[in-house]
Amino acid sequence: MKVKVDAEGRVVLPEGLRRRWGLEAGGELLVEGTETGIVLFPLRPDVRKVYLEVTTRCNLACRTCVRNVWGEPLADMTDATFGRVLEGMRELPDLREVLFGGYGEPFAHPRFLDYLAAVKGLGVRVTVSTNGTLLDEERARALVDIGADVLSVSVDGARPEVFADVRRGADLRTVVENVEALNRIKREQGQTLPRIQLEFVALRRNVDDLPALSDLARRLEANRVLVTHVLPHTPEMAADALYGRDETPSFPLPPGWALNVGGWLLWGIVELPRMNWGAERRCRFVAGKALVVGWDGGVSPCYALSHTYPYYIFGRRKNVTRYVLGNVHQQSLADIWTSDEYVRFRAEVRGFHFPSCVDCPLRDTCDIAESNDGCWGWCPSCADCLWAQDIVRCP
Repeated sequence: MKVKVDAEGRVVLPEGLRRRWGLEAGGELLVEGTETGIVLFPLRPDVRKVYLEVTTRCNLACRTCVRNVWGEPLADMTDATFGRVLEGMRELPDLREVLFGGYGEPFAHPRFLDYLAAVKGLGVRVTVSTNGTLLDEERARALVDIGADVLSVSVDGARPEVFADVRRGADLRTVVENVEALNRIKREQGQTLPRIQLEFVALRRNVDDLPALSDLARRLEANRVLVTHVLPHTPEMAADALYGRDETPSFPLPPGWALNVGGWLLWGIVELPRMNWGAERRCRFVAGKALVVGWDGGVSPCYALSHTYPYYIFGRRKNVTRYVLGNVHQQSLADIWTSDEYVRFRAEVRGFHFPSCVDCPLRDTCDIAESNDGCWGWCPSCADCLWAQDIVRCP
């Protein structure tokens, strides 16, 4: 579509283009010069999803957890920080969903249920990602009363001994009993929410339990099982990973299952990740117009860049540095989202203007590949991102 420049040198946008971009009178555009011309980016606070990390603390010590190698503080979000986040979310006209999760257990925060109720009061869909061990009857009743939409429960084994081996400090029977109690409370109150979904981190040590997930999901009245590979933070976990660089056999797809929840017939499904590194790369966080707010109010574009940590990518150690584009104590979420740096970063990711370090012949000797810096100019680089490969997945 062509645009014109008026006699005073102002760009005149056609009405159809203004409607498509949602530009009102006085709306702002970021102008970016490129080798071939200029690019216009509309500056709109069109965030659709917020991942909210209210704590980095957890009551478990899972094999797969970043805390095994972490040097960051274990801390809770303060009321002042949450107040700023809540105020910022009110100013996001397109906000549809808030997910409580991150690298901590939400129920470990003493004010979590208060925060949950406040966010649900915004009229958005709310998902809680939890290990399920702290879901006692009082908390379960609160979830139903508040109207939480989805409870996503981490279940990394269908047999008690396998589950306990991965999720150290947890007991599968306790988690199952907690979810069953929640479902009983829902039935007593004539409610269908929150819907239950399961998360399963697939490893060599637990992959044989994958076919049994359908039966476990049916028992827990879960209509979705999300399977992801591990983001390996230690050599032990790297050796336990199942994905590959070549032709790796795919998981056997567990059968679906039927559920009758509150008079509704639902069909349960299992969603599997990719098994191999490939050419196609797509960031679900950017595509879904999502951002991550850390416990301290720092705003990052995704889970992968929300903390500082090491991980292993096909035997090569990589050190990731947290990427913060702003903090809610200094700026609103809308101002952070429409900042020049954040707008340009999202444009880079949408076009995925990053190399594939995994395929580079210099990958084992390149100093740049040891961190999330980039050799193509933009830092941080998403070149080694397992999320963009759909190998590591989040709710």
